[in-house]
Amino acid sequence: MKTIQSAIQTLLVLSTAAMVSGQRAYADEANPDPGEFQFIGETVVLPLTQQTGHPKVTIDLGDSEQYTFVVDTGASVNVMDSSIADSRGYVVVGETEIGAPGGPQIPAEIVRVPMVRVGDATIRDADFVTMDIIGLSMGSMHGVLSLGLFRDYLLTFDQAGGQIRVARGDLSAGEPGVLPYDDVSEHIQIKMDVAGTAIETHVDTGSMGEFVLPMEIIESVPLQEKPQSGATARLVGGERDIRFAQLNGTIEFAGFEFKNPSVAFMEPSPGFGNIGMGVMGEMVVSVDQQKHLIAFRKPTGDNVLGSKKKPRSLGVMFRGMGDTSKLTIANVVPGSLAATAGFVAGDKLISVNGRAAGEYAMPELGDLLRGPSRLSFEIDRDGESRTIVIR
Repeated sequence: MKTIQSAIQTLLVLSTAAMVSGQRAYADEANPDPGEFQFIGETVVLPLTQQTGHPKVTIDLGDSEQYTFVVDTGASVNVMDSSIADSRGYVVVGETEIGAPGGPQIPAEIVRVPMVRVGDATIRDADFVTMDIIGLSMGSMHGVLSLGLFRDYLLTFDQAGGQIRVARGDLSAGEPGVLPYDDVSEHIQIKMDVAGTAIETHVDTGSMGEFVLPMEIIESVPLQEKPQSGATARLVGGERDIRFAQLNGTIEFAGFEFKNPSVAFMEPSPGFGNIGMGVMGEMVVSVDQQKHLIAFRKPTGDNVLGSKKKPRSLGVMFRGMGDTSKLTIANVVPGSLAATAGFVAGDKLISVNGRAAGEYAMPELGDLLRGPSRLSFEIDRDGESRTIVIR
């Protein structure tokens, strides 16, 4: 069997955020074709459906429905929910197995999609690996557009500006914020300094997290406290354990510094670090696949870094993410809003703002927890009902 490495890995932690990153799949035949991205002029702007979290765009498949897809630098193949592919009658052109590295693989089909519209651009003759991504992301997305789809263009993520730009241009080495990157299995990999230790790190817009570090260095990097366990990552093929801690030091790359950031470790470890949209959402990030260059810059003009209010982070990790009626707090980040309000590990969520937790769809609950409004939680702690308020 020829290896392709690819597809979807979903990590669900903190404020019910769904993190999706691609790892590459395992296929029997040639790599799935990402398709041809076409537009008129020098630049096309793809509006984002929201200015926080995943960089999501709206896809038109030629029917009355609108679909939400994530543009994912961590994905080397396009992905579409199986139910959508079935309802559209797309032709199956191959079979594959997908799964996170080191875990079990699950069978999946590859379908050929003749035409897709996204903004003022067209995608033609693209292959999509099909899977239950609606279920895996708990309804927050219908599919993924891979990095390879934009191989001939300069791809720019501007979350603060609410857009992705695709341009006929390039980057110049040596300019501030521009780094060369290694194209490892079609991923963007750079070196990141973690408290004096150089770490190979993937740049992953499909992740809503901040920094994930290799488990192998958990004993060698300075941490402010013992790593807290209890949270899990939902991946294709199974779950992985997550440990959280606060670094006692600085993470640096491309001229940016992050003092004492929160970090996560995953077991089993993929052997490399990861930078997600929790970090890149406050930057303008451009990828030039022709020259293997990536630029990290501060937003300019009205979108100055930090000028927009960041989404709220409660600092809680939930178990039972697939069912909002069974959400249990696995961990509470020290010093966070949740810790200050009085949450402790083991609290079970009964209701939010007077509405039963089970009545919320996961994307709706996630938006509420990240938003600015007052939150009143009813929880069950050791069989006793309590109310916790966050303003």
